[in-house]
Amino acid sequence: MITIQLFPEKGRGVVANQLITEGTLIEKAPVVDFPAKERSLLDSTKVFKYYFVIPSEYNQSKEVRAYLVFGLSSFCNHSETPNTHINWVKEETGLWAHLIASKEIQSGEECLLFYTNIDQYSF
Repeated sequence: MITIQLFPEKGRGVVANQLITEGTLIEKAPVVDFPAKERSLLDSTKVFKYYFVIPSEYNQSKEVRAYLVFGLSSFCNHSETPNTHINWVKEETGLWAHLIASKEIQSGEECLLFYTNIDQYSF
């Protein structure tokens, strides 16, 4: 359903290789979380560009846990008008990130997320 493509101006990104309808579960990926006090250690590594923060937590305090998603979702690029979002699902086997289509995504179109902590990025 999705693949990785290289975008010269921004690096790797996730692209639909078929039509994806709104509400479709694009990917279910396992997650490892890091305490807020360890997040600053990740910020000084290449991992910074690939971990997530949960919007509901980040909106309350900038000192929040980091979530490393083991799937292609971590390669979705940022957009102010994303076409996907992450649902965080706690299961018996642990935390999972569900990448969901927020709207219809055409084959060949990039799958984009809104980076909750975009204010921490330096471009």
